[in-house]
Amino acid sequence: MVAPSRYRQAGVALLAALILIMALVFILGNIFYRHQIDISQTSQALYMDQALLLALSGENWARQMLEDDDMKSDHFGETWAQAIPAMPVDGGMINGCISDLQGRFNLNSFMDHTRSKLQDERGSDNANLTQTWERLLALLEIPVYPGRVETIIDWIDEKSDLVGTSGAEQDDYAMMLPPRMIANQMMVEPSELASVMGYEIFEVQTLMPWITALPKNSDGEPTKININTASDELLIAMGGNLDTQFRDAVLDRRPIEDLPEFQDEIDIEFNLNAPNKAVNRWPDTLIGIKTEYFELYIEVLLGDVRIEVKSIIKRVNPPSGVKTVIIHRDITTVPASLPKDSASSLQTLTDEADSDEDSENATENTDMQPACLMIGAF
Repeated sequence: MVAPSRYRQAGVALLAALILIMALVFILGNIFYRHQIDISQTSQALYMDQALLLALSGENWARQMLEDDDMKSDHFGETWAQAIPAMPVDGGMINGCISDLQGRFNLNSFMDHTRSKLQDERGSDNANLTQTWERLLALLEIPVYPGRVETIIDWIDEKSDLVGTSGAEQDDYAMMLPPRMIANQMMVEPSELASVMGYEIFEVQTLMPWITALPKNSDGEPTKININTASDELLIAMGGNLDTQFRDAVLDRRPIEDLPEFQDEIDIEFNLNAPNKAVNRWPDTLIGIKTEYFELYIEVLLGDVRIEVKSIIKRVNPPSGVKTVIIHRDITTVPASLPKDSASSLQTLTDEADSDEDSENATENTDMQPACLMIGAF
């Protein structure tokens, strides 16, 4: 007969063995889990590096394409304006587009405005920055009043005196809650408009597809609006009392290869005589047909990684030939499973074509649509 103490000893040994096995399983499971995390992190880092290299390769390709352009005029029919086809790569894909930043309203064009220049533009019958900006606001159903222009000028100029009675300088910003510092220099990006007194965030969000913040051009002057790539809304805003007529005249003649020839045709079509000829009504200090500044959008999907790169490219034409430089690059990394922001103010071509008739028109005009609009980039 086995003693009860021996049963107890055997039970304790069995329990100890079970505890030891459980400890080993727990340790091995933890090691395996950490190993899987290390593998995942290494794989993620590898995908990140590869995706970034692919994006930079696409950026170099886009720069070369812009350098190969003849620069006589820039429009949607040129090679650079076509969407980069979705190209499959090992484990993912890459696509993108180039947009013309001078097809938008450059907020920094107000940099050299003085009190007298502002008054002259408000009283003029010719198209100018002040009237174009106020008409664009009205077109987008944003309230218009004198401070809309004056606060922008005071924000970006280097002076400390008000450009007008509705302007705002540092003393005005110091009284805000919370207080803020005035820039007294050109805007770096268009969203900076939300910091200017009198502009609400929702208003700036509405304006974003139509505005930009560019430095001066190679001649040291404010950039011109490229009417070959400007939106319908911006063309109407520049048209003055000939708003839709001016828009239709531009759209009918795109791509415009010669600005003086276009202005002569407008004189005949609208029966304009001196001093109201097109060259005066829409001066070449405001409008143009060539562009220096472009924005490249590239999206790379690789494994579980999605990288979006937005680069601002400046193209210049020195004696040695056409050159491009990257003046700004913004890199965003998001999980590939996260969908794109569907609330973008830009809509794709498909979204605009709700009826069969609209679809046919959209198909016919595909070659004149901004590539970034067509692929839904924002």
